[in-house]
Amino acid sequence: MRIPTTTEETNRPTLGLALSGGGIKGFAHLGVLRVLEEQDIAVDYLAGTSMGGIAAGLYGAGVPLDRMADFAGKLKILDMASPDRSWRGFFDQRKLARILADLIGRDDLTFEDLDIPVGVIATDLATAEMVVLDSGPLIPALLATSALPLFYAPVEHQGRCLADGGVLNNVPFDIVRAMGADRVLAISFTTTVKLDLSKAPVAPDGRGPSLRTLRRFRGHSPEWRQPFLIAEASMGMMQQLIDESRLEGCPPDVHLRVPMNKIGLLTFGAGAAAIDAGYAAAQAHLRELRRLTDPLPAPWRRRWTDLRGRLTRAWQALREPTPT
Repeated sequence: MRIPTTTEETNRPTLGLALSGGGIKGFAHLGVLRVLEEQDIAVDYLAGTSMGGIAAGLYGAGVPLDRMADFAGKLKILDMASPDRSWRGFFDQRKLARILADLIGRDDLTFEDLDIPVGVIATDLATAEMVVLDSGPLIPALLATSALPLFYAPVEHQGRCLADGGVLNNVPFDIVRAMGADRVLAISFTTTVKLDLSKAPVAPDGRGPSLRTLRRFRGHSPEWRQPFLIAEASMGMMQQLIDESRLEGCPPDVHLRVPMNKIGLLTFGAGAAAIDAGYAAAQAHLRELRRLTDPLPAPWRRRWTDLRGRLTRAWQALREPTPT
């Protein structure tokens, strides 16, 4: 694995990307990566959660963006859905594991083999701890970071029972900073899940969700999505509160929020649109992205800037009204 360092000759800062989760929305990361490549902005570290973790792992493994974009454009729900035999989720990840191995070209790649250092975030369900996976087999780690509760069953990996990292850290900008990045670009999404709960939908045969129901609807009816939309809305509220708290302590240098109000967690068939949204958002913020490559200030100035930021945040906290 290549270990990035800040070069003394150019004083070029190392750049770390924090890629958030978001299901189909996560394909927007590919659009942002495309702009970075076009601008010759090198990526030195990657940290990701859920679909962001998958994008980080694939990019770190050297999978071309065109190949990932082709996969995103063709993805359908039945490509990733096989019944979970453990009854811990609706589906297991056997199909996803095969897809990832096909994209990478092998199923035994490890983090140590990657071109760019990568860390993916998962949640230990037994201990309620955030877990950073950055060593050992890659594909099991990508399955763990994307094991969305309710949709996918948890993944047994490295002696832990792991679920989607978005439960505790959906935008891991603090993790990529800890990995050694001088500058951090965080990518997340602004979206609103609209729920119509005025009446309970009823499947045509009066039964609940099943693979037979999924095949029958095939995206033409929203009934099967309702439980997942409710879960997405609930998790989104929780993630927003967690992210706002973490932003105060360790903010990224640039936080690119990609607007995606018409694409949800499970809007299969919208992969190409998500990529376009990410590309457009990055193009609209080229000035901020280019500044990430500006030479680093002198060490004393960096220490002073860091201290000033800490003092400012502490003063703001002291001025907040005390809850009664």
